Amino acid sequence: MNKLFFFIFCFSSFWSFDSYAQMKNVTNAARSSEELKVTGYMNYAPVGYVEEFYVGKSKKPTYTYRSVFEGIIDELKQKSNIRINYIYALGSSTDKYIADINTGDIDIFLGAYYDTKKFQRTELVFPSILNNPVTIITMPENASKISNLSQLKQLKGAVCNQDEFSDYVKQQMEGYNLESVDTPLQLFEKLYTGEVDFVFVTQYFGIVEASKLGIRDYLSFSKQVVWNMPLFIGISQLSPNRKFLVQKLTSYSENPENKIKIEQKLQEMVRNIELENRGVVPPAFIKKEISDNTTSSLDLSPQEDKISN
Repeated sequence: MNKLFFFIFCFSSFWSFDSYAQMKNVTNAARSSEELKVTGYMNYAPVGYVEEFYVGKSKKPTYTYRSVFEGIIDELKQKSNIRINYIYALGSSTDKYIADINTGDIDIFLGAYYDTKKFQRTELVFPSILNNPVTIITMPENASKISNLSQLKQLKGAVCNQDEFSDYVKQQMEGYNLESVDTPLQLFEKLYTGEVDFVFVTQYFGIVEASKLGIRDYLSFSKQVVWNMPLFIGISQLSPNRKFLVQKLTSYSENPENKIKIEQKLQEMVRNIELENRGVVPPAFIKKEISDNTTSSLDLSPQEDKISN
């Protein structure tokens, strides 16, 4: 009798374990075909931002989430029959949504950095499909005075807290005399009034924010990249869709044609933002105009002190 009971118990246990494993796989497959929650930066165009617009004669604004990576998500939606739910809020902190990525409440983050603490619970999709270069902005009259990075360490600079840098780049910046400011307006005002000699910015953020203020043509951008930060699509390690997403998005990222499409999308978004802000009246701190209305370029020595990651 005992032997019979033991046999029935073992058989039932194996059946239960096997059934549980099958049910778990079916559940994950079902989740993968239903809805994915996607988020990113809230105020970091063109990588990720909330766009406000008006439909018809409506006086009430409509909001949508925009990202240079949105084409990837659109293709994933079309090919996998998945509903996409962008999670965002105008004026909200990006850190809130990164916290939801870390708990598995959101599946995808657009624009994560490698080896950066706040993305430590995010699985990055390799290869990176886009780079986010860090560059230097100075006033045009000072551009010819700076020829290498070593000279910058003798000067005063600034960075904006709204800009996004990897932990590696933040560590490299510790070797410079930098002041942190809260807004792009404060950043460029300090540069224009001579309170700082240069600013570090990620290239596209710098172009976009200078264009919004109407001062793009009053500044000098360096031709060379100081640090190059790969941007990744990040998958929550706790997402029930993790394996499915990594497989699909890795396949997408490995296609060289898709990399070209994303780079073209990036240039298009930056160009459109520049056009939308053409004619914006510059802030009051600008007291003079550049006669030819063109931008001088800061030209660092191509090999001296050049750093990339």
